[in-house]
Amino acid sequence: MAYTSIHSIKATDWAALDYITRSDKTINGLYVQSYACQADSRGAAADFRAVRANGTGRTQILAHHIVQSFAPNEVTPEQALQIGEELCDRFLQGNYQYVLAVHTDKSHTHCHIIFNNTNLYNGLSFTYEHNQGKVKDRSWAQLRAISDELCKEHGISVIEPKAKGVSHFERDMQIQGKSWKDKLRAKIAEVAFYSKNFADFLHNCSASGIEYVYKPQNKVKLKFRLSGEGQQKFTRADTLGEDYTAERIAEQIEQIQKAKSAMERLAEKENPEKAVAPPQPTVTPKTEPKQTQAITAPTPPSEPGHLISDLIRSKMREKGISQVPTSTPTITPPTTTKPDTESNVITVEEFLAPLYANAETPPPAPEQTDSKASEKKIDEWATIRGMRDSDKIIAELEAVGIMSLSEFGGFMHNIHSPEDHTDEVVELKAQYTAIDKLLAMMKQRSDNSATYKEYQERSAFTQKHFRKKNAAAIDAYEEADKYITEHIKAYYVDGKAPKRSELAALSKQLKDKRKAIMPEHKAYLLKHDMAFRYTRQVRQYLNEQYMKREREKSRQRTQAKHRNKNTLE
Repeated sequence: MAYTSIHSIKATDWAALDYITRSDKTINGLYVQSYACQADSRGAAADFRAVRANGTGRTQILAHHIVQSFAPNEVTPEQALQIGEELCDRFLQGNYQYVLAVHTDKSHTHCHIIFNNTNLYNGLSFTYEHNQGKVKDRSWAQLRAISDELCKEHGISVIEPKAKGVSHFERDMQIQGKSWKDKLRAKIAEVAFYSKNFADFLHNCSASGIEYVYKPQNKVKLKFRLSGEGQQKFTRADTLGEDYTAERIAEQIEQIQKAKSAMERLAEKENPEKAVAPPQPTVTPKTEPKQTQAITAPTPPSEPGHLISDLIRSKMREKGISQVPTSTPTITPPTTTKPDTESNVITVEEFLAPLYANAETPPPAPEQTDSKASEKKIDEWATIRGMRDSDKIIAELEAVGIMSLSEFGGFMHNIHSPEDHTDEVVELKAQYTAIDKLLAMMKQRSDNSATYKEYQERSAFTQKHFRKKNAAAIDAYEEADKYITEHIKAYYVDGKAPKRSELAALSKQLKDKRKAIMPEHKAYLLKHDMAFRYTRQVRQYLNEQYMKREREKSRQRTQAKHRNKNTLE
């Protein structure tokens, strides 16, 4: 992973340039690059001044300093230099002079980039052009986004953004069980589970003791408040979590209804005589003057953003379905083996397939392998055949190995695949890189051991002169010996230090293991990238088809009511 930071230089840019280009940090200037200026500190500072003299700004900022740090043993100095150059090309776009230096004096390789604050071509300052406006448009935000993008391209792990935290007061209220937000999340989750659509959800909120203000034309579209429990102010929906906004609640209610339908179909398929009836909410009278109903809430969630998963899993367990897809399940291909009649076990594909099938058409029965009569081949993409450019999209998906809509649904819902070896690849690389570094240090110590032994055998009177004459070899031995002492213990076997041949064999074993899983992992990455390209388009089409069917059902119900009314008259 790469940590990035950027700060301004207002006093002595030449001193900063002198520090980043020091020979002891860059292996005698081997890992120093420059653009539109000289590579040494004095020459680069003079070139920076010449461009600033023709600038138009009055800012006191002379230059900016970027630091890009990588995890230990994650990149080589050459790779860090390449990533640093690509970062400068994308971030500065060739408009600013810069000096790039890779430091190798620490356990973590890191890049230093100092670039002039004045544009080479229009004379405007970087602060004026790129460091104003909204937070997402500020230079540090753009720098991190570009750095993360480069890390993904080079197979380096990326720092995951942390979720928004809570205040100290809110945390204290959660510990004491008095948090309004926790109570609201619990009640909203329960009401959403038993609602048919968003309008029905708002109606059920009023009946369950939840006051709301819904103004879709406003910036703050939805607010909630618990009535009769002492809450004075309304709580904005977005402060409860990203899954509690009006759009997300409507989307999740739709998914809940689809999941319920899928559960009922599976129950009817496995036990036709014991079809699962839809659960009914527990209704208790309120103590308010106004006669309303309160729906019993489940255990309040401790964290926002789990409106669907926790409820769906708990409800499916109540119905006797023993295996429920977790957040990272393993996709198991469907088989024709008859399941155990005592417990209903479903796979992820069986769980997802009804979500995409036509509401009026039940899921297709599995193909009978023992039948001699020729059967019509099932179209795995029938649900999205009517989508624009569907043939092209399906052809591109099948070209990378995605052969059905249910398999595509695994990527669309971020379900973990056994072909995804991202964490394993990173871990293996870190392990064998550490061993290779240890082997290099062992060789370095061995190469300089004779000189160091002679140094130790000399008298104190002659040691000083001998060390001065052989400083490079002695320093190399001491550096290697210190590194080996600190890192060799991790590879001890039965209290004994391993031999170089044993470490080399272990490194080769790890490299062979990584090499063996890379073809499957690369194939998965191709599938993932192709699926990501069309996820939004397919999801939008499926939602439109679902809404179209719902509107048709509503129209038919309205016609049926009119016919019944005419008949009665």
